Amino acid sequence: MLKRQRGISLIAVAMIMAGLAAVVMAALFSMKKERNLFAEGADKLMKKTGAEAVVQQGAKAVQPAGAALRRCVIDGKTVFSDTECKASNPTSKAVVVHETRGIEAPKVPKPDPAASGPESIREKMIEKATQ
Repeated sequence: MLKRQRGISLIAVAMIMAGLAAVVMAALFSMKKERNLFAEGADKLMKKTGAEAVVQQGAKAVQPAGAALRRCVIDGKTVFSDTECKASNPTSKAVVVHETRGIEAPKVPKPDPAASGPESIREKMIEKATQ
């Protein structure tokens, strides 16, 4: 008499692996195209609620007029702009700009006074011999 195998069937394992491969491929395509397909899919599934719209309205009121930059997705690329990113674009978010000095170059250390002192007699002799 044959005993039946317990556990997951081979077909179920194949389907689970195919699903996992699809998720990994989507992640790789997201990285290649510099997009987050998972976040875009979540945004499409969950439309903005009324509370999020009110919070966005409050953020617009706090920023000074004419100095606001917006971040949005245009043709699959994340763009920072004050003209192309309209408030009506669902991916548009206000960005506060902070001015910084950037990166300062490291200061060169002063030469060691002992190293720049007079040459030793041995070094003078070596230099004479090489000339």
